[in-house]
Amino acid sequence: MSWKRLLLVSLLFLILATGLFYYLLPNIFNPLRLDQIPDGAYVVPWMQPSASFEQLREETLVRGTFDTDVAMANALKINMTFRINMWDGTTRVIPSTVYLGHDSQYLYVGGKFVGMYSNPDSDANSSAPECFQVLFDVANKGVLQTPESGSMVGVTVRVPDDTFWGWQYHDVVWVYEGNVYKRMIWMPADNYYSGGFNDSLKDEACGYENYTGTITMLFSRFLRVDNAQVNALQMKPGERWVMGFLFELWYQKVLDNRVDGWPQKTFGAWSSNSSWWPKMVIDLTNPPSTYPGSNATTNPNGPSF
Repeated sequence: MSWKRLLLVSLLFLILATGLFYYLLPNIFNPLRLDQIPDGAYVVPWMQPSASFEQLREETLVRGTFDTDVAMANALKINMTFRINMWDGTTRVIPSTVYLGHDSQYLYVGGKFVGMYSNPDSDANSSAPECFQVLFDVANKGVLQTPESGSMVGVTVRVPDDTFWGWQYHDVVWVYEGNVYKRMIWMPADNYYSGGFNDSLKDEACGYENYTGTITMLFSRFLRVDNAQVNALQMKPGERWVMGFLFELWYQKVLDNRVDGWPQKTFGAWSSNSSWWPKMVIDLTNPPSTYPGSNATTNPNGPSF
């Protein structure tokens, strides 16, 4: 073999070896997380809503609400009843359904909460929201560690006419609060971190049906987002995560929220013990080519309706 041919072969081998090294290096030092699915875990299915968020918002303009059972027909549906002890000693019993689904980019979370009506702390001059949040033990260690991750949606019902007024969304984070509580608590990320960050919300739709006092909501949150210092839920394509999770529902009032939780009543602000939380599975290892109930195809940039 001539020296020119040897040099060419050596150069090609070097290029191939370098490319292979840079391809394998991230997977060697940062391997994909592939958790084993435990018995009894809630496996979130691949799905997309049957209508776009824009269509759902247009429906709320006509009807005040939208049908979560139709919009999230192929989601995992978890039924529960929240019992919230109110300030006057009464208890509001709220039959509820939470809907969960995901595609390659987003976790979809829907909710239907029957009999909430307006917050008793509201009056004709000011309105306090009713809030739902989902919290994650992202590392699934049974002990909460900063920052963890969660989403909170607040829906405000206007009084005295008992109509939908507006909504708000916050990423929530498990951090030390040094002003009032002086301990670790769940708090809105934008209240804690003022350095600028991209929140996990992609899109939303919320509504209210005043005859039954039913709040409906649906939002999508990124499974991965850039510049997310306060967001520990950062999945890579091809990963499978098992996480502890908790739902909470409450009526907001300064320093005295009326709260209930599922699967049991808890005040997430007061304990870092998440060992008893149920397990949620998000599996990105085998994306489908189509989604049941939707004409959208798998799209790395999210759903296309």
